[in-house]
Amino acid sequence: RRPALDGDNWWRGHAAAFLRFVNIAPTALVRGRVRQSKREAAYFVVVLHDKKTVLIGVRGTETPEDLITDGLCRECAFTMEDLDGLVNSEVLPVTTREKVISTFPHYGHGGIVEAARELFMQLNDCTGDNGNSENTSSKKLGFLSTLVQEGSECHGYKIRLVGHSLGGAVATVLGMMLFGRYPDVHVYAYGPLPCVDLIIAEACSQFVTTIVNNDEFSSRLSINSILRLRSAAISTLSDNSPDDTAMIQKLARRILNANKHHERRSPHQDALCNTEPDLQDLQNGLGAYNGPSSSIDEPRSYRSLQIDQDVRRIPLDGHDSGLEEAQTSSGEILVESREMFLAGLIIHVVRNRRSLFPLWKCWNPQEAEQPYKAVFAKRENFRDIAVTPSMFMDHLPW
Repeated sequence: RRPALDGDNWWRGHAAAFLRFVNIAPTALVRGRVRQSKREAAYFVVVLHDKKTVLIGVRGTETPEDLITDGLCRECAFTMEDLDGLVNSEVLPVTTREKVISTFPHYGHGGIVEAARELFMQLNDCTGDNGNSENTSSKKLGFLSTLVQEGSECHGYKIRLVGHSLGGAVATVLGMMLFGRYPDVHVYAYGPLPCVDLIIAEACSQFVTTIVNNDEFSSRLSINSILRLRSAAISTLSDNSPDDTAMIQKLARRILNANKHHERRSPHQDALCNTEPDLQDLQNGLGAYNGPSSSIDEPRSYRSLQIDQDVRRIPLDGHDSGLEEAQTSSGEILVESREMFLAGLIIHVVRNRRSLFPLWKCWNPQEAEQPYKAVFAKRENFRDIAVTPSMFMDHLPW
């Protein structure tokens, strides 16, 4: 009586646990995957007949394979097939479609884009028995197309995608690929990673809702935000008293030489590795200490990040200064990645500061102020990581 999920055990224990947790009938769970390799996402497809909805839930980070998908954060170019819904859908304004076309190519988080493409093929793959385009009877519809096609039990149902963290980001890109192919598609992403460039993020505003909980780190996590945080932290620590210099240098050396245990070196090289990098190089946020050089005359070698493509300077105040050849200051860092943004309409759930006045409201439980409030937010507000005591706890699913 339990549905079969890809990767489930022989007694279908994962399916049983899922059904018990969400409290739905076994017939409602029509497809899913619980074990996957890298650049693939675990997912569940649920049919809710009372709401006339087909729900696609994408799981967040749980396995080492998910961590690999998270870590493949180099930008990946979208194809025109990926953007077909944004370009050809008549639901979007003409200006939005023209802007997407005129600014092509567009980019996204590499691991998330690949996972969304693979999941799109799982749900929407259309194949045929031969290459004769005139023989329409040989064409086989994909799973999702078959599920909601005319004459089926789910014909006319809405399609909703939902996910948390990595799952929210994959659901966002998958929803972008499904948009336009089906009449009613909407995505609800909770605490997703920034996964698309600015133009695509704005174009998805009509069918993607992103919910960010207070200071959670995931919605601000990108290569650029990490580099900006590192540069700001080193710059701030370097302004401290001389008593902290040794601690700062030791910490920076451990960070910058994290890979030295994975390399094999001679005793002479081990001795050279004990030399400490210059604090000025660390303060600039550019000193990628590479250990000793091959030349004995130059025992230490510092170099900036090796970048295979055009380099952009991003200052810490958030304003892009473009391609400049000026000397990089302590407030700027060299980055090789395009800026990623949260997609769609962003709802930020923030904590209310407890007010003491008027006191009678605090004493009356019926009129007490709610601990949280929701506000519409600009996606540019989530470019940098907010370092607070609750940045990790705010991201937990519950």
